[in-house]
This record gives sequence, C-alpha cells and structure tokens, in this order.
Amino acid sequence: MLRRVVLGRIRGVRTSAYGKLVAARHATTRSPAPTPVDTISGNSSSTGKACSSSNNATSVLTDVDAIPNLSFLSNKAVLAETVDRTIEVCDALLNEIPKVKTAKEKHDLIDTTSNVLCLLLDPCEFVRQIHPDEDYKKYASYAFQKGYEYMSKVNSRRDLYDVIVELDSPEGRKQLDDEEIKNVVQLKRDMESNGIHLPDALREKVTEMNIEKEELAMRFLTEQGSKNPFATLRYLLRCRYELSQLLGFESYAEQQLRGTMLENQQRVWHFLCGIAHKYRPAAEKEMNIIRQNVGEVRNRQNITDDIRARVAHSIRRDAEPDGATEYFSVANCIRGIQCLCSEVFGVRLEEVPFSPEEVFNMDAKKFHVYDENRAFLGVIVLDMYANEMKYCQAGHLTLQLGCQPHQEALARVGLKLPKRQYPVVVLTCNVGAQTPAQRRVDGKFDDESTLMHPGEVTTVFHEFGHAMHTIFGQTKVQNLAGTRASIDFVETFSQLFEQFLTSHEFLRLWAHRINTREPISFDMVMKRNAANDMFKHLDMLDQVVLSAVDQTLHGPQPYTVYFPHGDKGHLGKRTLGEIADYGRGTYNLAKLLIDVCTPLSVVTPTETGVLGTLSFEHLSGYPAGYYGYLYSLTVARRIWAKKFEKDPLNRDAGRELVQKVMRYGAACNSVEVIEKYLGDDLDEIDVWA
Repeated sequence: MLRRVVLGRIRGVRTSAYGKLVAARHATTRSPAPTPVDTISGNSSSTGKACSSSNNATSVLTDVDAIPNLSFLSNKAVLAETVDRTIEVCDALLNEIPKVKTAKEKHDLIDTTSNVLCLLLDPCEFVRQIHPDEDYKKYASYAFQKGYEYMSKVNSRRDLYDVIVELDSPEGRKQLDDEEIKNVVQLKRDMESNGIHLPDALREKVTEMNIEKEELAMRFLTEQGSKNPFATLRYLLRCRYELSQLLGFESYAEQQLRGTMLENQQRVWHFLCGIAHKYRPAAEKEMNIIRQNVGEVRNRQNITDDIRARVAHSIRRDAEPDGATEYFSVANCIRGIQCLCSEVFGVRLEEVPFSPEEVFNMDAKKFHVYDENRAFLGVIVLDMYANEMKYCQAGHLTLQLGCQPHQEALARVGLKLPKRQYPVVVLTCNVGAQTPAQRRVDGKFDDESTLMHPGEVTTVFHEFGHAMHTIFGQTKVQNLAGTRASIDFVETFSQLFEQFLTSHEFLRLWAHRINTREPISFDMVMKRNAANDMFKHLDMLDQVVLSAVDQTLHGPQPYTVYFPHGDKGHLGKRTLGEIADYGRGTYNLAKLLIDVCTPLSVVTPTETGVLGTLSFEHLSGYPAGYYGYLYSLTVARRIWAKKFEKDPLNRDAGRELVQKVMRYGAACNSVEVIEKYLGDDLDEIDVWA
C-alpha cells in the first residue's frame, strides 16, 4: 500500500536524486503531547522579489486555513517523540474500516492512513538527508525506522488487501470516482508486489527476498568506487529475477514496467530501437569530428568508447564561450527560477524569513508560492550549497504533498486537518563542491559573487521542474499527488524546464554579468547551445545503450538484446544466454555487456567502458526504468518545440501546460493526457523525436 521511491537526474557526472515516500505525510510541534498533524502547519504572509515589474506587490492570501511551516525542526527530538502517536492514529484509522459501509468511506480511511504516516516519514527523510546536525539525523533515523517498520507491517496485512480487492471489484468501483479507482489499482498492485495474494509459505519467501533485494541494492551503491562491486550486482540481478518468478512474472522488467507509459518490454525495445535507427546517421557524422581530433591517424578507424568520451569532453570544453559562467551566479540562478515562474506560469515565488524554530541552515531560503490570482499554492525551500553532512547533495525532497484531507475519516478518530493540504518541497543543490563558494563578511555564502558551473545551473532547473510539478499537482487523493507517477512521465517536466536555458529571450532577463550587470548576449547563448549540442546524437545513442543494458539485465533469461533491422521499424534479435553461461568474475560480466552494447553502439565497446555503464545509482534505484529519462526527454523536447520554442515567455502556453497536464499530478492516464495536449500519437514518438 505504501511505497518508497527515489527519482533522479542522469546526465553523466551531473547526477542527482530526489526522494519521495509514497505512503503519506505527517507533522508535529513540541507540545506536551505531540500529535501527528501539527508539525507542518502555521500562519505567515510576506512579500518578495521576482522577475516581473510588480516585484513589490503585496500578496493576498485566499482559501488558506494554515500556511505550512517547518516546526518539526524546533527540537531534535520532535519527530522521535511523535512516531508512537502517529502509529496509534494510523491503527485507529485502520480499525474504523470494518465499521463503515461504503467503498468511498473505506478508501478515504486508507488514504488518510497513508497521509498521516507520510506526515511523519517525509520530514524524517528530509532531516536524515539534509540536516547538518548529527543529533537531528539520529533522532529522525529512529523515527523513520520505526515508522517504516510499521508501514511494512501494514503492507503485509491480508485483511487490508482483501478490502482493496473489494474496492477494485465492479461493485466497489461504482461507488468511486476515477481518481479513487486509479489509487485503488495502484495500491493493489503495490501490495501484490509484496506477495500479499500468495499462500503463506510463498509470501514469507517473497518477504525475505524483498529484504535481501533492498540490502543488495544498497550494498551495490555503497561499493561504487571499489575494485569489484560487480559480484554484488550478480547476486542482486539473480535475486530480482527469482523474486519476479515467484510473483508470476516472466522477468523483473515485466514486473517493474506495469503502470508506466510504455507498460511492457516490447514497447520499450521498439522505442529504443526507433531512436537508435533515427539518430545513428547523424551520430556517425559526429564521430567523424572526433576522428579528426584523434592524434594518431592509425587509431582513427577504431575509436573505442573510452577514447571517444575523453575526446568529446575535450572538444566540448574548448567550444564553451569564454566568460559564460560569469553570468550564472547563485543569485542570478534564483532570479532565473523566479522569472520562469512569473513570466511563463504567472506564479510568484516570494522569499519569506524562516521562523526561529525552522532554521536548519543559515544559507537556506524559503519561498511562498502564489498563483496569478494571489492564491497561496505552497512552500519551496532552497538549500543551494554543498555540505559534507548532506547525503542527498542535489535533488528534490517532498515534505508534504498537496491534497484534500478526508475530513470525515479524520473526524472518526478525533482529528482535523485544514480542508486543503498545501505542498512543501525542498530543492537541494551542490554549489561549491567543484569550486569553493564565496563568503560574505558575516560568514554566510555570497550568492551574488558565487558562480555556478553549467551542470549545476541545469541541475537547479531540472529539480525545479519536479518542484513545480509538486506545487501544481495538487489532487484530492494524497497518494496520487505531485510526482508520484512513473519515471517516464514524471521526468518530462524536469527536462522541459532545462530547455528554457537554451532561450536567449528567457536568459537575458536574469543572466547578467556579476560585475557589470550586462545581460548575456545572443551570440554567447548560441555558442553555449552549439557546444552542448555538438554531440547530441551520440549522447542520445549513449542513453539508448544504457537503457538497453538495463532492460537486458532485468529481462527474461536467456538474456536477449534487440537492435534496429532494416528501414521499416523491424527489430533484430540476438540471444546471449543466461548470466551463468558467462561465468563469474568481472571479465565475464564485461563480456556480457559488450555483447549487449555492440549492436547499438557506433564505437567499439571496451571492458572499461561497458563496466562504467554499471557505475550509476539508477541501476540500483530504478531497475528497468532507465529508459524513462530518454523517453521523457523526447516528450519534453516535443513540448518545447510545439509550445514554447518560438515564444518561450508565452503565458498562455504555460497556463495550458498546467491546466492540461501538470495539475493532475499522478492522478491521470499520462499517455492520454500527453497525447491530447500535444495532438500527437505517442506510438510515433520515434518519428518526431
């Protein structure tokens, strides 16, 4: 019923992750008897600065019962003191289910349980990942572990599963609306992933394997950089495969792809091969540029993947216009996201001070978000600078999601929440990790003089796309709010926000040189774009190869790789054998990967290069989902080309995107919504990609 998912951004070394606990949320203050609904609440209003001419306009709050705050930070022990009371409330909510008669009442009690629990778990995750104080982390970890163990027990309750099956029946569905039905289907699928529907002996085995799977995934991540993390990877792949077999699936990929936009491996492989076929000719031409820059003529015809990566990086670096970074200070970047909000979406980000009990970092900033009618939408916290105590160095974390709490369900256990629950999100970055950040005389970081690397700027806009999806995606059902969608849908908006960084019309509003305040020139923007796009077709094929590795390793055995064959969308197929056929050891794993990569690559795969494809956290965190970045990038570029490229500051286009797509959060059929919005058939994505 309750899920934990971690999403992130993949772009070479510019990798980030943001966490979301798909269960529910919780909060508390330091009162004599902490309750599970106090932590993220309070009242505040303020004015702020933005890009538009109405910088100093005072906002009028409408339809706000309570603006959320971060009062769970008032004391290191607040979250730990709240966990027992939270569990009591959740038990009370679940105990009410047999007493109610209608399907809607039962659904609302389940969704409320999810919401109350997440009001504890999401703040705990934020403190564990971001807070600089080790004592705060310790107490939050205690509360998180206890709450997570409780969540796991709830997920294994057969009586609760039987209720969800009842809700998913034809009779149950008659009493629910579309959003509630989608939630029920998702809850049922999640519980069945834990084997809840299996006989007791098999269910216990599934539980054991799920625990083993998570432990192996974490071990694989922590072993990155060691000489041989691949022995762990073998065990992880075997565990995932055997687990999927126990649950009745052909492969782990088949299990993971349910509920995504592409739904199954056949459609994923057709997409990957379609992109590979279309981009290969241009990628070959880009390879000629690289060959011309390889020193020794005798090596030019047999460029390996490691040589290609090194030479391409050097050429790109040399093509970057001199002085470009001087336009991208931290302060300018913050103005940039404010400009994007105000000019494109009619949304204002107004900086407000932290109250004393909310402060966790003296350099963090808090913003209230208002729509064009001055209605309050939510809270965004920016934590821009690197910190050795930050485990999540760059990402988007949700403290609570925007939804409509079920008042009747809450009243049954003596609780009350505001009629609307507003989202609170934290955007954290890693500025200063590559080049030391500048300090002011008071010891704080100097936003105006600290410059950001191009990858850091892109990361900010990427993660801000997730943040605004959370802000706009306020639903009735908590479990479907914001970014709780499949990766091939949810990454669309983060990658769309990156596209605005290619527009001079947008950049000139805020990308001003730090000393002269001179706006960035059209020529410099075009040179930046040219440098970024110099090998864009090769980059796309790289993503195809990474996705193919992911699909193959999580696909059915014997392993099979597909590749373009002919000009009519046909696929070639090569059966590779089972992983055991390749023997043990790093060399044999590399041989398997070379066999996977060769049909799709325009360069000669090497052992070093292919093993490098395994050195990314998403093989651990998003099994069979890596293709989602490429798929969503393709959709994002289509949105940009059709809706924004000619007029990037078009308010009507921004309003249309929110009203037709982003406002649904995950409470929609993502394929239908995107197709209706674009007027395109997504089955033809490789045609217009």
